[in-house]
Amino acid sequence: MVPDVNHKLVRSGIELWQILVMGVVMQGLDCDFDRLHNVVNHHESVREFLGHSNICDKTRYSYQSVVDNVTLLSPELLAAVSQLIVECGHKVSNKNPGETLYGRCDSFVVETDVHYPTDVNLL
Repeated sequence: MVPDVNHKLVRSGIELWQILVMGVVMQGLDCDFDRLHNVVNHHESVREFLGHSNICDKTRYSYQSVVDNVTLLSPELLAAVSQLIVECGHKVSNKNPGETLYGRCDSFVVETDVHYPTDVNLL
């Protein structure tokens, strides 16, 4: 059940979903507000998560707006949201409590010629 949200407590200009995405990105990258500000304004994939299209959306976030909104999130709150997501995933998987869940992923190897610049090559 979603609790009622007091929108007077939220800073204006950024939606709750966008604040959550910014908080998760900041925690995942373990970055400071300068880097977060850069990422939310210039990284295409993150901007898509924030709800902006790549083609014509020129929305940019001010540094102070990012700081003011993301500081409202605590690591404990993000951990609680993560726990809710996991619990919802368990319900969707139709597994009984305590039953083992198995995950599966696929990967591949691509041969490439990685060439690291050295002082000799730069000459």
